[in-house]
Amino acid sequence: MTDTATTERIGIAVAAGMLKGVYGHGVLSAFEERGLRAHVYGTASSSGLSGGLAAVGQARRTGVGYWLKAAAAAAEKGMSSVVLDSIEEYGPTLRDGLFRPEAPEFLLATSKVTNPAAAETTQGPGAKALGKQLLRNVFAGDRSWVVENLSTVVFSSRTESGREECRLTPRNYDAVSYASTRMLHAWDVPAEIDGEAYVDASYTCSCPAREVAAKDVTVLIAIGCDPFPLFRDLYASEEIVDGSVLHRARVLVIKPDEDLKDLGVDYAAATSGGLVKAYELGLDAGHRFMELHAELLRSAASAPLDIPAVAQEGVA
Repeated sequence: MTDTATTERIGIAVAAGMLKGVYGHGVLSAFEERGLRAHVYGTASSSGLSGGLAAVGQARRTGVGYWLKAAAAAAEKGMSSVVLDSIEEYGPTLRDGLFRPEAPEFLLATSKVTNPAAAETTQGPGAKALGKQLLRNVFAGDRSWVVENLSTVVFSSRTESGREECRLTPRNYDAVSYASTRMLHAWDVPAEIDGEAYVDASYTCSCPAREVAAKDVTVLIAIGCDPFPLFRDLYASEEIVDGSVLHRARVLVIKPDEDLKDLGVDYAAATSGGLVKAYELGLDAGHRFMELHAELLRSAASAPLDIPAVAQEGVA
């Protein structure tokens, strides 16, 4: 265990999982109840909302309500509309809170399309067929199309010299948030950021643990939504292992002991009762984690959040 006299810098990376992300939201809500606020939050796809709410101290307040609404609307309106509606509803809160100087650093992963031919396909009528093929490729272990046509781009709420293309701002927040979620097989509305094509983060980075670890954190909490090994992307290119070290960060993994599908929560469909149970499962896991690692709360409390010398764009 960590010496209680040590000051820890905490990073949290939350894995994507579509509706299964309700579990991670529960974990983050428990952390909020216990007073644990990370210095860096890393998110991708569906975890962008829950991780963003945690970064601004609104995870518990929102709770399972968002997921109940999203699941009900998915069958009726389609996932593009669900995501766009959620950005409209929660965007003002997140645009206001994430870019304040005292806020934690917030990372949101995306997959950028790297060549014109692939961009034309992902933005056009062939997108859904390609998306279905990419899902079949997951089971075959074939990530060749992804390697040839996509690259991970992680946007940060903090200004980084020389990396303006990775800067998340109040102006581009909506576009980046939508782009991060756009699974090709089920989303009707194309995703662009500054005129360039993007698709769901999960194809290249469904859990940005390595990116969070690179932010000089000493403890990295990685939150998954399945009982299986936690991987960096859909294609299992890199496992995020509990007890390992990334950069110099000690990795602690939280994930459910059972498949949420058994509770009634799958990636694209869920029952109301199942969502409530999965959220409560995450809450319980978060509280148990904090009891087991109580020193994190004590040491993190003595490590103030970084305040950049240059104010964030859009913040007076």
